Amino acid sequence: MKFTKTLFTAILAIGMAPVMAQSAGNVDIGLYRNGDKLEVRARPSGDFDGIFSSLVFTIRWDRSSGASLGTIRQEGAVTQFLPVMKSGAVRENGAFNYQVYAGFGIMPVSSFDITMRAGQEMVIATIPVTGKGEFELVNDAFTAESAVNANYYVSLGGRDQTGIIYKGLASAEEDGSVTILPNPNQGRFTFYFSVPNATDVTVEVSNAIGQSVFNETLRNFEGTYRKDMDLTSMSSGVYYLKLTRNGETTTHKIAYR
Repeated sequence: MKFTKTLFTAILAIGMAPVMAQSAGNVDIGLYRNGDKLEVRARPSGDFDGIFSSLVFTIRWDRSSGASLGTIRQEGAVTQFLPVMKSGAVRENGAFNYQVYAGFGIMPVSSFDITMRAGQEMVIATIPVTGKGEFELVNDAFTAESAVNANYYVSLGGRDQTGIIYKGLASAEEDGSVTILPNPNQGRFTFYFSVPNATDVTVEVSNAIGQSVFNETLRNFEGTYRKDMDLTSMSSGVYYLKLTRNGETTTHKIAYR
C-alpha cells in the first residue's frame, strides 16, 4: 500500500481531533551506517510523548553501484506507535534509485511509558543493505515533484513539525567515530571524532579537485577533536574530510549545497 501525506491528513481528520497532542518542537532526521545496515534516527527539538502521526522520508543511491536495500525492520515500542514501511517500489530517476518510506501512528508515545527527549536520537528503523553504495536521505527535485510527494515530512498530533535532515549521507566506508553535522549542509558544519590513545593526527578538508581548504597536524593527540567549518566563501559542491590516525587514513564525504 502506498502512503502519502494527503492520506495521513485524511486519516487524522476523521475523529482524531480530541486526542491530538501538542508538539514540543520539530523533529529532525539522520541516516547512519552501522555495518551492513542503515539506521534511521529521529531527533526531536523538545520532549514529546503524544501521537507521532506521520513520517515520510526517501533514501537515494547511485544505481550503477549495484547496491540494494533489504526489508525495513523496527524493534520495541516504535513498532506500535510508528510502524514504517516502503511506499511503493524502488523508483528510477536519472542515475539514481529512490525508495520512499512512510508510516503513521494513532497511539501516543506515552502509552508505552516512554518519552522522546529533546536533542536525543531515537532509532526509528533499520534497513539491511548490500553492496558498497553510498546511501543518502534526500529532499531533491525528484522527491519534490507533486506526483512523487516524497520530501521529508513529520506530523506530530496532526501538526506539521518537519525539522531538518541533519545527517543525510551514509557511505560504506563510514567511520562511526567520526561525526559531521549537518551533512548535507549549506557551507557551515561541525565535525568531531575521538582518539582513545595518544598518536599523531592529521586533519585535512579538501575540495573535489584535491585542493586543501583546511589542514592541521596534532602531535600525540588524545581525546575528542572538534572543528567548526565555514565554507560559505567557497563554491558549493563535494568536499572531503581526510583523517590520519595511528597511521591509518579514512576519508569522509561532505556535501555543501
